[in-house]
Amino acid sequence: MKVVIAYDGSKDSKEGLKIAQKFLKEMIDEVTLLYIVRKREEMKKEEEEKEIEKAKKLLDEAKNELKDAFKIKTEIILDYSIAEAILQFVEKEEADLLVMGARGVRPDIIRYTLGSTAAKVVNFAPCSIYIAKKK
Repeated sequence: MKVVIAYDGSKDSKEGLKIAQKFLKEMIDEVTLLYIVRKREEMKKEEEEKEIEKAKKLLDEAKNELKDAFKIKTEIILDYSIAEAILQFVEKEEADLLVMGARGVRPDIIRYTLGSTAAKVVNFAPCSIYIAKKK
C-alpha cells in the first residue's frame, strides 16, 4: 500500500503521523512525506529558499517521529495552491491512501470543521483519505 502523508507541522498533521505508525504499519509498503510550499506572485527567490529549508526541517522531524518504521520518501513542492498540489501528487503517485490534518498551521483559521485545503482535497481526491484531528 502506498501512503502519502501531507505534513505541515501542525498538531493535526502530527496526529496523522501517529495514526499511520500505530494502525497502518503492517499494511504500508512505502510512505511519502509531502510538504507543499505555498508560492505567491511577489515571492522572492530568497523567500522560496527559506521556505524550502523550513520544509526540509519539518520533514526531517516527521521522519524521526516515524522512527524508520517504513520505507520513507520525502517530497517538497512549490505551488500556488496547496490543495491542487496535493491532489496532483497523489494522482501522479497512484497513492492508495492520503493522510492529512483537518486544519493547517495558520493561526487565523480556527474552526470546528475542516480547513479549506482539507475540504477541497476531500472533495476531489482520487484515493481514500484519512483526516487526522488532534484531540
